[in-house]
Amino acid sequence: MSAASAQENTPLDLAEVYLRSNEPVLDEVDTTLPVVEGTLPPELRGVLVRNGPGRMEIHGQRYGHPFDGDGHLNRFEFSPHGVAYRNRYVRTREFLAEESARKILFRNFGTNIPGGFHKNLLRLRFKNAANTSVVMHAGRLHALWEGGLPHRIDPHSLDTLARDDLGGALRNDRSLLERWMTPELPYSAHPRKDPDTGDLYNFGVVAGRQPALMLYRLDGAGACVQRERLVLPAMGFMHDFTLTAHHRVFFLTPTAFDLPQFLLGLRPPADTLHTRPGPTQILVLPRRGTQVRSFTARPCFIFHFTNAFEDGPHIIVDAARMDRLPRAGVVSKQLQGKPDELPNPRLTRFILDTRNNRSGRVEERQLSDHGGELATINPAHWTRPHRYSWSIGSPLQRRAPFSTGLLKVDAETRSSLFRDFDPHLTGEPIFVPRPHSRAEDDGWLLAMGYDPHHHTGELLVLDAADLRTICRLHMPHHSPLGFHGTWIPA
Repeated sequence: MSAASAQENTPLDLAEVYLRSNEPVLDEVDTTLPVVEGTLPPELRGVLVRNGPGRMEIHGQRYGHPFDGDGHLNRFEFSPHGVAYRNRYVRTREFLAEESARKILFRNFGTNIPGGFHKNLLRLRFKNAANTSVVMHAGRLHALWEGGLPHRIDPHSLDTLARDDLGGALRNDRSLLERWMTPELPYSAHPRKDPDTGDLYNFGVVAGRQPALMLYRLDGAGACVQRERLVLPAMGFMHDFTLTAHHRVFFLTPTAFDLPQFLLGLRPPADTLHTRPGPTQILVLPRRGTQVRSFTARPCFIFHFTNAFEDGPHIIVDAARMDRLPRAGVVSKQLQGKPDELPNPRLTRFILDTRNNRSGRVEERQLSDHGGELATINPAHWTRPHRYSWSIGSPLQRRAPFSTGLLKVDAETRSSLFRDFDPHLTGEPIFVPRPHSRAEDDGWLLAMGYDPHHHTGELLVLDAADLRTICRLHMPHHSPLGFHGTWIPA
């Protein structure tokens, strides 16, 4: 057996693998990726762009939460010449300032400025990390972070072009106090596109004496043609929403921030986020207007929704459901390579019966026993009935929060297909339909991975129907797997 083969057969500690996979990216490169297994499909043409925290520290000072790392973009262009790869950090003004100072200068979701509470007292201008997602709409590529303005990115070079306030729609025009607290309105990292009109819907949660949900709609030309405001009963944590053919759906899970603690600079927001008593409240709004129909579900916590659609009098919502909010301390331990048990998200179908508005009846059906997150579907089924979804996943017996596999769930039969790549780590899959395909699962899954034996990133191209490898490409350096990406067809 060769030394390389022996190394690849040596059992690895997944906590150490995870820690190494999240080491800072030091190089920005332009290259063509070598295919190390299989063959590239000749029909696969377009660009995959991914976003996520590229570093969890600044010159030795550690960030306290995965949401705080500086935005780092990976671009993979599929052409007849192979796969051209490029990576760049998002040059936010905060990134440039901290690079110049070589230290943390701004508060963030899970990180206070070093130096105690007096350094953080009433410091409400948080760092825009531009690190959560990326979306292409109306010819503009935006790097997104849910607490502030999107950053416009050149889709070819990945150069950072501008902070984009959407023609002024994201400028706060309310009271002087509200403008001081939040001069730039939040714009979430999870917009949803209407496949029929091409309109892009999004939201943001504004803190204050009366917390509010900001609602946006961008038309096909990229203009913000709708901006609405809905007062919320409480200031909780809302990361995502979902869209049906006629409705917008928001889950108010029983979470809350300790506002005095983070306003006074005693703790960063993530450390004050906690579970509060009560059920999950589901708000159903029309596509236009803020008339709310409310439903009540069991207490839970949800980061991400898969899809939603209407089935006669029922609204169907698929989401990665957790029994409870993950504690900030557990997340911090994971960053330090000290894994603790996290609530395991499981794909769950929520069925809202709109015929009885008094009871607000909600039925829940768990669709898989496997833990799974960051789910994707065939984009032709956005806002419409879907059968299949794909996500990162873990073996049934694993309790630690590491994803080494990809999971396909059949909502019709409530069955799962899981493929484990252990000890390689896997990132969010993106479904790309095969040209002229008819079957819902006829296409490819594109997913970044981490190869611990070579300390490098990799790009997987899998058959979406059975999760077999079509080809695997090696990246020239490692890269944290990040959060979300988008596919831009050629």
